[in-house]
Amino acid sequence: MSNRRLEIVLATAVVLLGALWVRAIYVPSFADRHVAASEDRYHFDVGEPGDWFSAWSLGDGQAYVLIALDPSGHKLDEEVKISAYRFTRAGYGWAGWVFSLGKAEAVPYALALVGALGLIANLVLAVMLRGRMGPRAWLLILNPALYVGFAGDTSEPLGLLFLTLALGSASWVAAVLLGVTRPTYLVALWGRWRTFLPGVASAVLLVAYGVLVLQPRVIAPGGGLALPFVAYFEQWSIWGVLLGIAALGTLAFGLRARDWAWVLGSALVLCFGVEVLANPVNAWRTAGFLPVMWAFGPGYVPAVVSSSPVATESVGT
Repeated sequence: MSNRRLEIVLATAVVLLGALWVRAIYVPSFADRHVAASEDRYHFDVGEPGDWFSAWSLGDGQAYVLIALDPSGHKLDEEVKISAYRFTRAGYGWAGWVFSLGKAEAVPYALALVGALGLIANLVLAVMLRGRMGPRAWLLILNPALYVGFAGDTSEPLGLLFLTLALGSASWVAAVLLGVTRPTYLVALWGRWRTFLPGVASAVLLVAYGVLVLQPRVIAPGGGLALPFVAYFEQWSIWGVLLGIAALGTLAFGLRARDWAWVLGSALVLCFGVEVLANPVNAWRTAGFLPVMWAFGPGYVPAVVSSSPVATESVGT
């Protein structure tokens, strides 16, 4: 077996086994009880999906289920506070609605399927980019957000897929989809105006819809952002420290290369508030764009636009 094939085999094993392992430890054995509680709280019936398809009932995934049940967001508006804010990531819920064919009992399986497809698609992109980007391409799959998002039935695997496509091929379509799936990841496109601006436009339109049609409060209350480093001391953890060090390194390389996406992205991570860092898992999910930027390197700009990642030239942005 050649070294290239061995790498691909190992990468595939890491993704598949890692995803199954993280989902197994992330979803507790009593998760199905939360399904019943969620159904009672939000007035819907998804049946009895079992432990492995109950991750959505434990956290943010509840909002995606409500969007999958009603893509307009009105069910979300009726049941969840700050619904306009929750709706800013509607893309994943919409995908769940499509794959469930609008049937409530199929929603838990559809969300898990979308996450699994996002996971595999990220692996495929990493394999495709390996020849051109070298070993850095594997950073696309060595991303905690990819596995935690899959384990918790949240939007990260799909958002990371759109981000990689937007960076790798300058696809404005991917950027638009990113804007309605994981808008905070758009910071990684700063300076790549062909993708950044359409992505921001789609995100703004979704926010406007939320403000006009759903609850007017768009920004989540509490400590989402803070002064740099403050929350890292208030909510100290080893995983938080590692994330802070990674962000500082990104900031240094970004300043040296004059890549303002790296500078702004790392600054955003360093300004995470106590609400984010209280659970380091959420912090790494929110910072999921960092490993993607590391994979492409500072100053990365696609030379031409195509349907797949293409040869690039490196310029300062």
